[in-house]
Amino acid sequence: MPIDGNDDQFLALMGLGAKSGKKSHYPELKRRLSELERMRDLLDQARDAIFLLSLPEEIVEYQNEAALGLLGLVRTPEKRLLQECLKTSQGASLSLFSLFPSLSSEEQRKIVPLLTRNGTRRFEASFQAAVEGGRTSGILILRDQEERIAIQEQLAASLKAVEEARMKTVRLTAAMVEMKDSYTGKNQRQSARLAHEIGLRLELPKPGIDDLVIAALLHDVGMMGVPTEILCIPGPLRPVDRRLMQEHAAIGRDILAREGFPESISLAVLHHHERMDGSGYPDGLKGEAIPLFARIVGVADVVEAMLSHRPYRPAHSREEVLRELEEHRGTLYDSRTAEICISLLMEGFSVAEDAGSSD
Repeated sequence: MPIDGNDDQFLALMGLGAKSGKKSHYPELKRRLSELERMRDLLDQARDAIFLLSLPEEIVEYQNEAALGLLGLVRTPEKRLLQECLKTSQGASLSLFSLFPSLSSEEQRKIVPLLTRNGTRRFEASFQAAVEGGRTSGILILRDQEERIAIQEQLAASLKAVEEARMKTVRLTAAMVEMKDSYTGKNQRQSARLAHEIGLRLELPKPGIDDLVIAALLHDVGMMGVPTEILCIPGPLRPVDRRLMQEHAAIGRDILAREGFPESISLAVLHHHERMDGSGYPDGLKGEAIPLFARIVGVADVVEAMLSHRPYRPAHSREEVLRELEEHRGTLYDSRTAEICISLLMEGFSVAEDAGSSD
């Protein structure tokens, strides 16, 4: 068979024929083809689905075995559109631009549910675009995250159940305190309302505010260990009775620590009667050595007690409470907390559980 001009050039490329005057390029060509084959084999072994795309048409130039396996497709010489390879959980075709509306050389990620041969599963989709020689291409990688997400959801549900159980314990404990002393129970609930507002003004994170409210709601839980006859004394306490009454802080801490409450809550209960100048109890802590939650609960406790009626005295006026906070902020009471309480009271905040009531 005669060799035409094109064949002549091809033979020359391989270092054969009359026109071959240079070293053959065939070994280099063969090496590169071998590397491409090896790369394809490696990609086909990957568990992640990989698509190489021509954009903006979304033509699939290459997809590995995992990508083909999403919908049970087989490799064919004809090129597909990406929409033929991706389906929503409802079975509708899914385009790249519905997932990632803008092309970017920066990697973009999102979680997307896709229909597969094994039903709907959630994938982490990772996409990155590139422009070279005026041509835009992209790589889309889909990593199956169904098991990981399902485990996270189960963990979240378990944590929610634990938190609900803890709150049931809180409410039950608070109710038990109120059964022993209705004034103490009311004081805890109303102090918790005020502590919540203080936490918001201090811009504490939500989990911190939740723990602060629990600490305020249970700050006198140790009263269950104080003899009822002492709780019912209508006037000033004798020194021996006062010492017994002061034990409620340590008793409360021990109860909560034993039940597994966070240390921030149990320490707030232990130290809510400490004062900034060291004149409080049980440990005579000063300044910022007093835990923040204890400082907040301590002020909320004082304000609530002064604004509420007791069997042995009428409620103090709002003006008297403001004067107490003004005179002793920084000495007895945490300055920032006292300032917030002053602002709240001047704005008309009421500790009463009925928000429409006034003191």
